[in-house]
Amino acid sequence: QEVKLMIKNNIKPKKNISLEDIVRVVAHFYNIEEPSMYEKNRRKEVVEARQMAMYILREDYNISFPHIGKKMGGRDHTTVMHSCEKVTRELTENATLVHDIEQIRAMLQM
Repeated sequence: QEVKLMIKNNIKPKKNISLEDIVRVVAHFYNIEEPSMYEKNRRKEVVEARQMAMYILREDYNISFPHIGKKMGGRDHTTVMHSCEKVTRELTENATLVHDIEQIRAMLQM
């Protein structure tokens, strides 16, 4: 919870950025082909990048779970909820992930 507050207070998201822009930045950050972010790809690195994108869309831009799911390859809203919960949990135990999310948020500011 403290980590979440620190991250949130640190960087304010740009409001005039599209969902596709956010996915593009996350895909680029993780060195993943952008189309695979929307596909039913289960490769670990793609899944992690996709979950990060979903988390940022929800936490920073307050986009609804169903809307994120629909835009991210027609996924169910419960999949998006699971992804966000998973990233939230991992942020408390993984300093690398905290660093990654800060870098992605900084990239979204440019």
